[in-house]
Amino acid sequence: MALEQAQELAVHALEGGGEKTIPEGFALMPEFGPFHQMFGPTYFRKSERGHVVGMYVREAHRNLGQMMHGGAVCMLADTAITWASKYSRQPAVRVLTTGLTVNFMGNAEPGDWVEAHVDVLRSGKRVIFSDCRIWANAKCIAQASGQFQVMGEVGS
Repeated sequence: MALEQAQELAVHALEGGGEKTIPEGFALMPEFGPFHQMFGPTYFRKSERGHVVGMYVREAHRNLGQMMHGGAVCMLADTAITWASKYSRQPAVRVLTTGLTVNFMGNAEPGDWVEAHVDVLRSGKRVIFSDCRIWANAKCIAQASGQFQVMGEVGS
């Protein structure tokens, strides 16, 4: 994705021909690779309790039931916990998902803004444990628990 496109997406997300403003305080998250580029833009911010990753549900993220596909929910949880784990200490660390459990409790539809709120429970020398709640329309739609292996410091 070209830098100009990424910067434009940081200000507005195009959904169904209309423009949606990204909530205040969020910045465009760098892509982690080809899968994230295909999935579309995600955004992050730091909160009082930890990290928050948000995104707009696009048509490409829905299932036949017109709601956010469970795989898209899992991707958001994994991305959010990865981000929070990476920055759970200084210097930042590279992490690898070794366990992810997701429980579905609701849904989101195309056009909805969804946020994944992450609490790092324990950031050990070799393993990081986190909890994540995913929210849409003021309702918790999923809960996830993650276990991530520390692979070394970023840049090493």
